[in-house]
Amino acid sequence: MEPIGLYLHIPFCLHKCGYCDFNSHPLEGQDLRAYVQALLGELRARSRALPCRPPVASVFFGGGTPTTLPSGDLGELLRACRESFDLLPDCEITCEANPATLAPEYLCELREAGFNRLSLGVQSFDPEELRLLERVHSVEEVLRTVDQARRAGFDNLSLDLMFALPGHTRGNWARQLEQALALAPEHLSCYNLTIEPRTAFFRLHRQGRLRLPDEDRQLALYQDTRRRLEAAGYAQYEISNYARSGYECRHNLLYWMNGDYLGFGAGAVSYRQGVRSQNLKSPEAYCRSVQDGGEARAFAEQLNPRAAMGETLMLGLRLREGVNLKRFEQRFQVSFQGVFGPVLERLLEQNLITLEGGRLALSERGWVLADSVIVEFLE
Repeated sequence: MEPIGLYLHIPFCLHKCGYCDFNSHPLEGQDLRAYVQALLGELRARSRALPCRPPVASVFFGGGTPTTLPSGDLGELLRACRESFDLLPDCEITCEANPATLAPEYLCELREAGFNRLSLGVQSFDPEELRLLERVHSVEEVLRTVDQARRAGFDNLSLDLMFALPGHTRGNWARQLEQALALAPEHLSCYNLTIEPRTAFFRLHRQGRLRLPDEDRQLALYQDTRRRLEAAGYAQYEISNYARSGYECRHNLLYWMNGDYLGFGAGAVSYRQGVRSQNLKSPEAYCRSVQDGGEARAFAEQLNPRAAMGETLMLGLRLREGVNLKRFEQRFQVSFQGVFGPVLERLLEQNLITLEGGRLALSERGWVLADSVIVEFLE
């Protein structure tokens, strides 16, 4: 039986950042204990409903900011995961965290509870940019948190950074990369700022009050990132993610390989045996629904085979290694050439993809045009 992943969504934040379009809610006034109890109930109810318990290769606490919960609550939730599911001995157990929410004793308690990977939402090493992004931590807190996390025993540390911010120059970004590298994380996620609808940044951008670098500068920043991190020993294994050998995020690899995972919490998404489902997004509605019936599903859909194939390619082509076509054909019981032949030939002719050793991957040219290449495989 193929291993699956578990995702637990903690939707609370100290502050809702202007660029954020995730299902997150300000911490003030929230009943945290009621939410934890609902998560515990959902974990147990859905585990009981499974005909058999698949092995679990990764557990990911995301948000929001999971570390807005007391460390004891996170430990209790992780124990419930162990009791309700069969975690593999080397299971990767990640907790996302905001540096402003972590004290030394808190980090020690997380590590003792069994968390073995920490993902810090740094975003920037520039104080002015942190204010622009409405982050509630300082650069000093980032440096202190990394040191304290190491002292607590975390030997798998990831930093999230954001580039192509208003006024970003190549020199400014190069300095920030050096600051990140000086902390010697095992993993780096480097995303360009995107303006999402229904965010405060979207309104500012539409009003002309928030100007992003043009496409040429964004591309240059992206290419600078690739060159510098790869020179420092971080392999780019996905469009926005870089890791030292052996430290690729297993949980996210499961997503990109379109594997099965179960999501718990408000707004969490699950994908299991071709069925995608999502929980109610409101924390209050989620808690009520779990209390009433053990689950809080808002909808579920069975993907048709063509949509499932397109989604598998959309996700897999984000990976440097691409898509294993033999595995793809076995999974969907089709001939890849028979379904995608014309698209394949066109993209090969344009030098946007490669087909070597039974793997379909983006070429160097296709790598910087990923979105427009990937869409060719969708319905």
